[in-house]
Amino acid sequence: MRVVLDTNVLVSALFWGGQPRRVVDLAIAGRLQAVTSPELLAELEQVLAEGFAVPQDRVELVLRDVLSYAEVAVPLEEVDIPVRDRDDAKVLAAARAGRAACIVTGDRDLLEIGEVHGIAILTVREFLSSFVG
Repeated sequence: MRVVLDTNVLVSALFWGGQPRRVVDLAIAGRLQAVTSPELLAELEQVLAEGFAVPQDRVELVLRDVLSYAEVAVPLEEVDIPVRDRDDAKVLAAARAGRAACIVTGDRDLLEIGEVHGIAILTVREFLSSFVG
């Protein structure tokens, strides 16, 4: 299954573990195919460096780690769904370009959309209960 892991899920997995870490571990184990994009990688880099004051050498290690289990999809077009936050459009575009089955996120605005172009938008808990059972 191809899945976009939103930046908030990756950050939660990194700093707090728990269920977000379980999802990342599924990707690392090859049980799902994580999908990202250059824009989402840049957002992750910015959040780690500016929001959490992670030193640049550690940020680069995190990005390298993500690239070890995630496929990079390059969106060629904007998504035609109106979003309140422009960052949400990046997530939707990555999912569409990467032919993802779903987006796993904690973002309330995305979760309210629920589904777009056949791509389900799920919380970590919803994803794990449907994927792992």
